[in-house]
Amino acid sequence: MNNGAIVKIPAVRYKGGEVEEIVEPVVVEDKINLYLNGKLYLTLVATNDSLTELGAGFFIAAGIAKRILTVSVEGVDVFVDAEEVETVHCSLESAGGCDTGKAGFVTAEDARIAPDEIFAIREALNGDAWGETGGLHCTVLYHNHRQAAVFSDIGRHNTVDKAIGYMILNGLNPAECVIGCTGRQPFGMVSKAANAGIPIIVSRAASTSAGIAAAEKSGVTLICFTRDRRFTVYAHPERISGL
Repeated sequence: MNNGAIVKIPAVRYKGGEVEEIVEPVVVEDKINLYLNGKLYLTLVATNDSLTELGAGFFIAAGIAKRILTVSVEGVDVFVDAEEVETVHCSLESAGGCDTGKAGFVTAEDARIAPDEIFAIREALNGDAWGETGGLHCTVLYHNHRQAAVFSDIGRHNTVDKAIGYMILNGLNPAECVIGCTGRQPFGMVSKAANAGIPIIVSRAASTSAGIAAAEKSGVTLICFTRDRRFTVYAHPERISGL
């Protein structure tokens, strides 16, 4: 993460009957303005980090655009030029993300993942930024069975947008990608992977009924509660070796 995304804040800690003055690392909360083809589209509450990836990924993950042309960042303003833009209604999801109600369909018939890789992705979510602040979500992007990038943010939805943006900007084949997330997987989160063409989600948290239904309908393998050498598969287990 960039140096401005985490700041040191003085505090007082009570522990075991003792009091001490401390300085704690705290994640910075910003408001980021996303522009689409020259017009302000919306303002997101996010961490001021990896904003180029956030801009590229947001409009693809929401099903608003099919192709990103350019992304530029000026402070907290992110300017995205895109093609094949659709007019959609954007509503707030449970964690403040933008849910357009759109979920694409993923084919990726050759996509496979082994249990050991699932656990490796889960372990990669324990990043330094999360351990330092305790206030960040994380998404890891795997490509061709190797870790490609890791992104943190105060919003779980933003981390997925950043990972998808990285995939787009680096020309990675979505059918060869897996995303691992720290956050829950409601409809709005599962639909991001589906709209981006990513066939597999690994989460250390739970899903919801709508999230599971979206995964089943859109062809996404949804793996949750990944921890302690166990996981729960809610949709399309055929992509997991040995199941």
